Amino acid sequence: MFFYRKEILVPKGYARAFEIEKGSRITIIDVDGGQVGAFVAFYRDRLSESLSPAHTRLALSSVTIRVKDRLWSNLLRPLLEVTENTAPTHDLLMPACDGLGGGPSAHHSCIGNFEGALAPWEIPRNQIPEPLNVFGNTRFEADGTLVRLPPASRPGDRLTLTALLPLVCAISACSRAPGAGSAGKEKISGIAVIVSQGSAERHA
Repeated sequence: MFFYRKEILVPKGYARAFEIEKGSRITIIDVDGGQVGAFVAFYRDRLSESLSPAHTRLALSSVTIRVKDRLWSNLLRPLLEVTENTAPTHDLLMPACDGLGGGPSAHHSCIGNFEGALAPWEIPRNQIPEPLNVFGNTRFEADGTLVRLPPASRPGDRLTLTALLPLVCAISACSRAPGAGSAGKEKISGIAVIVSQGSAERHA
């Protein structure tokens, strides 16, 4: 059986995009701990169809994800399935930061990062959907207030997704999450992504 593996490092404040085939696995790893990774995905054969946190919440009747959950598109089709998770939290509620609220000039917004990373596929800014915030941490208070908390992920925590269709994916290592995207510590390692297909054991 064919085996493929590619490793991608996404520094904090930047994004990377890549294509994957049906059956491929994406393992998203928090290198140093406390880093949010904003993740978006598009059906490769029709880029207007994309991963939708809102439709995923509807399909799961949940605001979080667990192993065996499927992530749904804006056309209510499953695009990915959660096959491994070691992190305590992920977020399906918060939009990607867009830099429109001001802040330091050096800030790289996730929307801006996505726009650049997805340029080879000619996906315009207004077609970039809200993300799955991998390792994001949010909580509802008793009065209904939604609170963003520093990420609770530890070094090496991971989320593995299996593609149910061929996809174009992008991930941005957010520099504007609570705790500056790294739980209050100035680290730049960001997010590591491993894309694989097939079984490594059969090729040992």
